[in-house]
Amino acid sequence: MLVPALSAATSGPHTARPWTPVKGIAVDLSLASSINDAQAITIGTQLFSTIATKFHANAVSFNFPFIQSSSRANDPHGAPMTPSPGRLAMLTALAHRYHLAVQYRPYLWEGNLTKACPTPQCPSQSRPSIRPSNVAVWFQNYWLFLEPYLASANEAGAASFSVALEFTSLLPWTKWPCRSCLSDWSRLVQRAKTIYAGQVVYSQQHIPQETIPLTARGYDAYQPIELKSPRDVSIHAFTSGFIRNFQMAGMQSTPADLIVEELGIPAVAGAYDEPNYFHYNPGTAVDRPVQTDWFAGACNAFRALHMAGIYYWSIDFNTFTPTENASKKIYDWLGTPSATAIESCFAGIP
Repeated sequence: MLVPALSAATSGPHTARPWTPVKGIAVDLSLASSINDAQAITIGTQLFSTIATKFHANAVSFNFPFIQSSSRANDPHGAPMTPSPGRLAMLTALAHRYHLAVQYRPYLWEGNLTKACPTPQCPSQSRPSIRPSNVAVWFQNYWLFLEPYLASANEAGAASFSVALEFTSLLPWTKWPCRSCLSDWSRLVQRAKTIYAGQVVYSQQHIPQETIPLTARGYDAYQPIELKSPRDVSIHAFTSGFIRNFQMAGMQSTPADLIVEELGIPAVAGAYDEPNYFHYNPGTAVDRPVQTDWFAGACNAFRALHMAGIYYWSIDFNTFTPTENASKKIYDWLGTPSATAIESCFAGIP
């Protein structure tokens, strides 16, 4: 009896693809335009070397601000605090020397959103709650802001570009229905892909997940993890909590498709109840284990679920020094056990 030959598709044992996730550190470039090129090169050389060698990272995200005049305005645009496309291209080339993939990640600065904003229309005055008075004009102006950065990212060889983050109110499924937004985002992303050849991402922080079409799934992981008591703070408790959050029914698809674009928490007692709160009073007591265990628990979940990537939030580019120690600061983590948790996380992943 003749035995049929095996097709090429079944000619050998199946082997799973190796897991090669993004292991990233987020860098905040607000006000990076206030320093000259020589200063930027000096800081960038020290910073990218530290990220690659000390933290065993393979990626860095460049987070840079833009503004609009109020929550109801239609004028998203660059500002003096916004680094130029040329500055980002220069830093991208520098990061590449240390074999770091680069993501460009513009974000709406929230500092002046209260201006000319009637309280009933936008009570929280944050980027997830903006309500442009003319959505079509807002998208036109946003495209004018993005376009040169997309061109710069493409020319510089940036691996990914987040076209937006946390614009909850500019999605069509919200309580304030932006009925044209689905098609507006689709057009914007399609135009972006004619200029930029890398991965296009949208970063959101909503449960259930609400994203925009034609983009990779980015996620800012600021969802609370409930504990019965502060005595329950532990790596194990946060690991279990992150796994639950990442596998919620509303998250769509699978965690393996998800890039955690921001993973951060203040080192403050009870911060796990509201990890996205970054407005504590000066002098708030430092509770470092909350932050350290949060970082380690997130890493455990990231590894257990074989997620696409994670970026720890964040290092301030302008103030970075190789010997920086944030032991007395609640938001930062360089030189603390939280930094050691990141080092251990990335060192354990090929």
